Amino acid sequence: MRALYLAATRKVELRGMDQPQAGAGEVLVKVAATGICGSDMHGFVGRSPRRQPGLVMGHETHGHVAACGAGVDPALKGQRVAVNPLVACGQCEMCRAGRQNVCLDWYLIGMDKVPGAFAEYVKLPSRQVLPLPASVGDGDAVMIEPLANAVHLVGHAPVHAGLFPTAAIWGGGTLGIATLVIARLRGIRVVAVIEPNPKRAAVAKELGAETTLDPKTQDVVAEIKKLTGGRGVDLGFEAVGFPICRQQSAAALVRGGTALLLGIDHPETQFDFTDLVRREIRLQCSYAYTNRDFLEAFNLVAGGQIKLERWIDILPLEEGQAGFDRLANDPGDRVKIALKP
Repeated sequence: MRALYLAATRKVELRGMDQPQAGAGEVLVKVAATGICGSDMHGFVGRSPRRQPGLVMGHETHGHVAACGAGVDPALKGQRVAVNPLVACGQCEMCRAGRQNVCLDWYLIGMDKVPGAFAEYVKLPSRQVLPLPASVGDGDAVMIEPLANAVHLVGHAPVHAGLFPTAAIWGGGTLGIATLVIARLRGIRVVAVIEPNPKRAAVAKELGAETTLDPKTQDVVAEIKKLTGGRGVDLGFEAVGFPICRQQSAAALVRGGTALLLGIDHPETQFDFTDLVRREIRLQCSYAYTNRDFLEAFNLVAGGQIKLERWIDILPLEEGQAGFDRLANDPGDRVKIALKP
């Protein structure tokens, strides 16, 4: 089969590889399209210790079941399916509590040594697929997994934030936009999205952000305070992972507010904890999603409540290098670029 191979830093190439076979309890999925995640970009530019050259990346995927392994209902064969790429053990304490995202023995396709979905075929346990309606376009289908991250993130908003809390979102990329649409569906007033790319900022405005702020030219915290009459926002969603963004997401909060931290671009950030303690600021980290979060994102897309296909480009797998280069250099107004075998 053909697969897009991470050959070196900033270099991917199409290669012929052995087609995987579905083992017991597994399905083989013929890939329809796979989105390029920010974590894939970290591997591409050489900033991910878990995505090193020699790997086929890709996990935001869907397709058709091409084969069923032993013990799998053969009726699945031929079905169009969405793929939950985060495979939890299902047995540990965390899994039994419904917290598959912090499973003690999880893996993700397209990371470490597990082949991913920038290929014609990918295999995984049959419990990881959900029948996908034909009405869902390929572009919206690749957004289910990023939206699951946003469902989990927004789900951390505390009850004491109020019935219709205010929020600011740092980042207008895939996860920032996903957070925006989920937050608005939950009744959260998004006062501002902080995004330096003017084209992506325009997308955020079109999707319901009250305003956008350019961190390169504006004092983000001061502007948010102005927009809220000096109060600050109840929630700060950080979807980038830069230290300055994390710091701003806490500084822009009302007393007793919550910074919800999703971005992982940089491993360290310094905070003034005297200030945070005195204002009783809550720092809530969020990682990936549970099975329940994935199902909620799936239902929102399958039910037509979220449609983002207009801002998604799908390129042939052969143009993988161009797709990665475009995201690294200038994604424009694209929320997602996906690759189709």
